[in-house]
Amino acid sequence: MRFILAILVFASLAFASPTSSSEPKPVLDVVPEKRAAWPNTPHVTSGRWVRDATGKNITYAGTNWPGHADVMIPEGLQYQSIATIVTRIKSLGMNVIRLTYAIQMIDEIYANGGKDITLQKAFVQALGQTNGTKVLNQVLAKNPSLSASTTRLQVSRFQNNG
Repeated sequence: MRFILAILVFASLAFASPTSSSEPKPVLDVVPEKRAAWPNTPHVTSGRWVRDATGKNITYAGTNWPGHADVMIPEGLQYQSIATIVTRIKSLGMNVIRLTYAIQMIDEIYANGGKDITLQKAFVQALGQTNGTKVLNQVLAKNPSLSASTTRLQVSRFQNNG
């Protein structure tokens, strides 16, 4: 449960600050503007609105970043770094990312006494020795903060510091 909570907190806090306004705006009409310091918490609900600590409505604009395929880490890391992908998402005006995970991964962690497997094992298990090693090396080349001994859930802890 602590893993899932960490993922949700990471996904909602790590990437960008939400746009605040006194009146709600449709997501498509949100224009980049100077934003208040994040997170301006606590956030509270009032009817159908989510409001920051100053009482302003918060507009979340987000996307999914799938991580439920064979290896069970956020997809695309063999092509781009986490920082590059997050920066591109931010450039679209998004301020939240929902990371998706396979239920199978959580089941495997519970079955393994609460311990996740390493990226090396995940890639080899999903893609075979030759292809798994090749793709893992591509991921590590694009993401030097990761290593073969990083676990699948630890990948979500690495964030864009920019």
